[in-house]
Amino acid sequence: MRRAAFRTILLTALLVLGTGCAVRHSPAPQLPLVQDAGAYHGLPGDARLMSPDIQAAAWSDFLTRHFDPWERTRPEFPAEKVFWGLTAFSKRPLFGENILPRDPDWLSAMADASRVGEYPSLNRRAVSVVNTSMRVLPTDKPVFLDPRQAGEGFPFDYMQNSLVLAGTPLYATHESADRAWVLVESRFAYGWVRATDIAWVDDGFAKRFRAEAYAAVVRDGVSLVDEDGIFRCTGTIGTLLPLAGDTSDNGEAADKGLTVMVPARDDRGRAVAKLARIAPGGAEPAPLPPTPDNFARLAGLMIGEPYGWGGLYGDRDCSATTMDLMAAFGIFLPRNSSQQAKLGWVTPLEHGDGQAKKNLLLEEGVPFLTLVRKPGHIMIYIGSENGQPVVLHTVWGLKTRRNGVEGRAVIGRTVITTLEPGTDLKDLARPDGVLLNSVNSFNTLP
Repeated sequence: MRRAAFRTILLTALLVLGTGCAVRHSPAPQLPLVQDAGAYHGLPGDARLMSPDIQAAAWSDFLTRHFDPWERTRPEFPAEKVFWGLTAFSKRPLFGENILPRDPDWLSAMADASRVGEYPSLNRRAVSVVNTSMRVLPTDKPVFLDPRQAGEGFPFDYMQNSLVLAGTPLYATHESADRAWVLVESRFAYGWVRATDIAWVDDGFAKRFRAEAYAAVVRDGVSLVDEDGIFRCTGTIGTLLPLAGDTSDNGEAADKGLTVMVPARDDRGRAVAKLARIAPGGAEPAPLPPTPDNFARLAGLMIGEPYGWGGLYGDRDCSATTMDLMAAFGIFLPRNSSQQAKLGWVTPLEHGDGQAKKNLLLEEGVPFLTLVRKPGHIMIYIGSENGQPVVLHTVWGLKTRRNGVEGRAVIGRTVITTLEPGTDLKDLARPDGVLLNSVNSFNTLP
């Protein structure tokens, strides 16, 4: 115990002494492009970017994947994948709240809480009843790597895996030792969620919730209040909920608002369906027609929203922005940017100079359906301006370098840029800080 305590004090002292070498944050780059998602595609606003048959096939595939967790009878992932965080961080100095070093025994305590040797201990269907954080280990406590390093520290909490929106079907595979956390699998990720943020699903609820028609929430911050006046959850772009009542004319119903089913948790933890009315402008029948006007409308509501690593604080990172936007149109995307970049028609860009990359993207890219990838980051191609490809993306920052010290020019939100933002920055790292130089592929959906 004395050795562990001494090590903690020593790391804290070193961290404090090292503040003179703290990461340098530069001013945010200028954003010369108009922040209007519909200004660059050059297409008729009501043109369909997918044929009805192709969208119908994509929507069917989406729903199959969405509800697949309720079809499982055993975990999809083995223990070595599920508990990867226990080994991945075992030999690295970890920091927690207030940038203080974590006790070396912290991971051991997490292993005990995770009951690794007893996995899997559950085989139950569930549904999220609120927007909930999916964590790598059963804890709300953060884990940061060395905050003195560029691109580390806040907001990069490595315990945060993803945000799970209310109404997401889940398969529960395991419980923590204190039963406060449940390990779940969804259509896009797996991890630990708060036990009180989910409800257990029986056959009756599953049948009712798998409805014939669905609503897509089309703006963030939609308060879902049930027929008894009880707040249940907040809808965001990416939220899909079953339509309730007569759905024979969804278009007309949308003009008057939509009634949806929202899941709730009863006093025994079981899922019950409640009805909530969404006012006009808050939700529309899903999937939305895949037109430039519709894509631009939803994407435009995301512009300026804060960056949120792994969905931290309910905000989006780059791959959550693409996943949530595409969900409204019935297009499935996985959660990870590298996996998203493998879907559809993939065009490699590993060879060729920057101009060749831009030319190929301008020639073959489809606004709103083409994703542009660099390692660790994904962007949506939305058109062009003065011969330059234009992308929408949720980005933390750009790499800078001054007197040999690496830093970041923090953008920290969803923006519209070319593939070469930050050229106005004197300390932009060149060539590695220029996005275009590391773009290695684009892919067109679905």
